Amino acid sequence: MSQPAQPLSPEQARTALAFLVAAGADVPVDAAPRRWLEAVPEPARAPEPIVAAAPEPAPPKAQPVKAPPERHPALDCPDVPALLALLARFPQARTTPPLLFHGALDSRVWVLIDRPDEDPAHRDTIDRMLAAVELDWARVALVSRLPFPQPGDAEPPPNQFSRFGPVLDRLVVFAPPRLVLALGQSAAEVAGREARLASSRGRWFDWAGAQMLPTLHPRTMRGDKELKKQAFDHLKLFRAAIT
Repeated sequence: MSQPAQPLSPEQARTALAFLVAAGADVPVDAAPRRWLEAVPEPARAPEPIVAAAPEPAPPKAQPVKAPPERHPALDCPDVPALLALLARFPQARTTPPLLFHGALDSRVWVLIDRPDEDPAHRDTIDRMLAAVELDWARVALVSRLPFPQPGDAEPPPNQFSRFGPVLDRLVVFAPPRLVLALGQSAAEVAGREARLASSRGRWFDWAGAQMLPTLHPRTMRGDKELKKQAFDHLKLFRAAIT
């Protein structure tokens, strides 16, 4: 039968404690037995979290470089003869002589049309309209937005007016008008969208330093007596402004 442990004396307790400290003991009792004389292992470190690298930003897409609009050759024409020579080089001129203007351009009084008419009856009507108020092409110039006729009676497409617009702009620079009678909506439109409205016929508009009076084109009157009367009233108003 084992004998109960004898209590240590204070001196014995100090000696035992000193031994344990020297041996590396830091706790009197541990959860699991261990070898006190071996080095204490380093505690395991938690693995560093793996952070995915941010994707490189995609390089900006190169924007297509727009070519500058081609300069219209009319802008380099120094005078009216140069404009006429330019029109003579257009493909349409091989079959149809261009009409930019006819009559007395130096009068500074214009009858503006949208295009030359293939139907000679329309031109005859314009001649008779002027004669009715004692005017002719010796005192007035017939000027066309488009220098070449267009097939049919339909309004020419906008791209045609854009194509030849600089030609008319240069003519205005070389021979600025004072008074303009615009025959039809497409002719009056040079003074703005409002000028082409039916309600604008017989009203004066500012255009390129000139006074413009929109009226009907013979193409749209088609024998209508009421429309003819309106056009004649506009023509008398225009005639009165000349003198």
